[in-house]
Amino acid sequence: MRRTKEDTQKTRKAILEAAERVFFDQGIARTTLEQIARAAGLTRGAIYWHFQNKVDLINAVHAEVHLPMEEVFFRILDGEDADALRRLEDHCAASFTQLHSDERSRRVYGILLLKCEYSEEMSGLIERLRASKERVTVELENFFQRLQKAGRIGNATPPRVLALGLYAFMLGLYSDYLRYPDLYRVPEDGEALIRHFFAPLKVGAKPAEGTT
Repeated sequence: MRRTKEDTQKTRKAILEAAERVFFDQGIARTTLEQIARAAGLTRGAIYWHFQNKVDLINAVHAEVHLPMEEVFFRILDGEDADALRRLEDHCAASFTQLHSDERSRRVYGILLLKCEYSEEMSGLIERLRASKERVTVELENFFQRLQKAGRIGNATPPRVLALGLYAFMLGLYSDYLRYPDLYRVPEDGEALIRHFFAPLKVGAKPAEGTT
């Protein structure tokens, strides 16, 4: 039984690795499960054993890379102490550096941001990405709202605008880097851009108690 479970996991891993390569080379719309099966050295039936369809497979590909960073991200958003904003800033900088240094991250985000064609077939994936954005921006809005109430950041900009702004900023940074990686010095440029985004948030924050 143990060997069967290990073999199942090994097959699933082979499918995901093959899917990443083929999706990246051909784009999602032009890729078939048959092509992925051949690239993995498996039958199409083996893919259907693990995944319902192509959207289910691309969701799994995304989760392999996205979930570890996402867990850290949402833990940070639970905080409202004096270091909460700095932790979010550092996390954004670290995620961009990881995008540069980790080939798998570049490949997966390249698929989602540059090679995900809008079509009826992809409607499930597109809706999932929309739901993910909504969750992230809502949690960010709540985070910035708590920091404003605590006097950790200035009140000049509404929390919702800050949330949408940070999401759009990071999405644009990722997309531009993936298109033109040779135009960036990493990690220097990524860190400088992210620090520049966060700097105005600290202006107008109330001094901590006991300071002048």
